[in-house]
Amino acid sequence: MADGLRTVETPSPWMTAKQAATYLQVALGTLRNWTSAKYIPHAKRGRIVRYHQSEIDKWLARGGCAGRSSLADL
Repeated sequence: MADGLRTVETPSPWMTAKQAATYLQVALGTLRNWTSAKYIPHAKRGRIVRYHQSEIDKWLARGGCAGRSSLADL
């Protein structure tokens, strides 16, 4: 604590793939597939991929990804 000032750590709204998969309760591989297919909102800078919690929440509110159709759906 320098000069009597204290810094307060606030959690970042940006999540790693592992954090986002945990947040969504899906497998990490599933999240990576969704990211590759551009189903889920994400930001990519070089090889770094991050997911913003509020964008994920909006995406979920819109219904998320449509998923795959199966013979049972036809």
